[in-house]
Amino acid sequence: MRSRSSLFARAALGVALLVAVPVAAEVDPGELEIRISELEDKVRRLEALLEKQADRVESCAQAEEMEAALASCARIDDVEVAIADATQSPTLNAETQIKVGGYVKMDAILSQSSRAPIRGVGEDLFIPSTIATAGEPGDPRLNLHARETRFWLKSFTPTERGDITTHFEIDFLLGQQGDERVGNSFSPRIRHASLNWGRWTVGQTWTNFFNVSTLPDYLDFIGPVGTIFARQPQIRYTVPRADGSWSVSLENPETTLTPHLGGSRIDADDDSLPDLTVRRDWSGDWGNVSVAALVRQLKIDDGVFDDSATGAALGVAGRFKVGERDDFRWQINAGNALGRYHGLNAFNAGVLDADGGIELTPQYGIFAAHRHFWSDRLYSSFGASLARADNDTALSGIAVPESYRSAHANIIWSPVRRMTLGAEYILGRRVDESGDDGILKRLQLSAKYVY
Repeated sequence: MRSRSSLFARAALGVALLVAVPVAAEVDPGELEIRISELEDKVRRLEALLEKQADRVESCAQAEEMEAALASCARIDDVEVAIADATQSPTLNAETQIKVGGYVKMDAILSQSSRAPIRGVGEDLFIPSTIATAGEPGDPRLNLHARETRFWLKSFTPTERGDITTHFEIDFLLGQQGDERVGNSFSPRIRHASLNWGRWTVGQTWTNFFNVSTLPDYLDFIGPVGTIFARQPQIRYTVPRADGSWSVSLENPETTLTPHLGGSRIDADDDSLPDLTVRRDWSGDWGNVSVAALVRQLKIDDGVFDDSATGAALGVAGRFKVGERDDFRWQINAGNALGRYHGLNAFNAGVLDADGGIELTPQYGIFAAHRHFWSDRLYSSFGASLARADNDTALSGIAVPESYRSAHANIIWSPVRRMTLGAEYILGRRVDESGDDGILKRLQLSAKYVY
């Protein structure tokens, strides 16, 4: 700033001298010298004034820089305060992310029974225990429904203690409300209502005893008679590993028993201990395999009978990749506590003796299914299954089921992404301890769009 003022002073002096030149022609040298001296004094005073002004400008610039720095510091302080507030707040991101999805599905089912026709829920999906082993066959029965249509809602919320996710899902199968007379209106039912926080899962979801990925790709809602299948409230803890995971759960108990010498199933809701499951999963590029153990107490205390028994079961399941897109799915399950976990309660877990004591019923099940892609948009699944119980007929009588068999074959076409059209043939057989049997033949056509 000083160099600029000096230049300005010199310029002013030059101007003054130029002004003074013509004047010098009109005055004597003495007077000119006096005027020059006065002009020099004015220039010096002006230079001093300019220097003071430059100092003020520089001070103002420094002040502005200081104000900017203070403002910047204030912004930094604001950020630090915001960070502090965020870390102390209940959530790092107060906005919960929501996703919705599901599918719409229409089924046309034509069923032919060798004995009395199936009625009720067994018309909507293949339930082995609904196959009749007595009565006269009727004409084929046609049933059209959209009750498998499904809706789910998922949420994701980050918190300072870990992410929380939830899953809520409903469909309309197996509901007790509704009819086919006019509106075909059916009540929704809860399939899933669970939350996950870190390694914990709490709520209603698939039993930990069930490797869901091994369920065959059938048009029927469930499929093979030998499969494990259950959803229920539980508390589960999962430990991830590089090659899979360990998981343990405590799940809602429920005891199903056969009365002494047979009769309608007893649903004994008298349990006092949760069902315990432990499972180990292995997975890789080849597919996955799991080993699961189940331990549970069967109990009845209805004022007439009062007894309990502890049983166990083991399940091994897998899904192996075959070639580029095909896969092979299978399960083997056995034990004396399978009961309701097995084939939609195809067999009861135990039977009452003459004194009201519980005797457990050993049983086992197996299935295998292969899914083959004929092209990118056309594929089929083929599979067969067997389930059998070792009944003590002296206690259960001979009107109880001894075994079930089933076979499925389908062809499914996907004309556009997320949409499938398919046809499936189902053959099911039930054999009782009496030797009576029943056979179900079913053709199912389905249209489905996943959104």
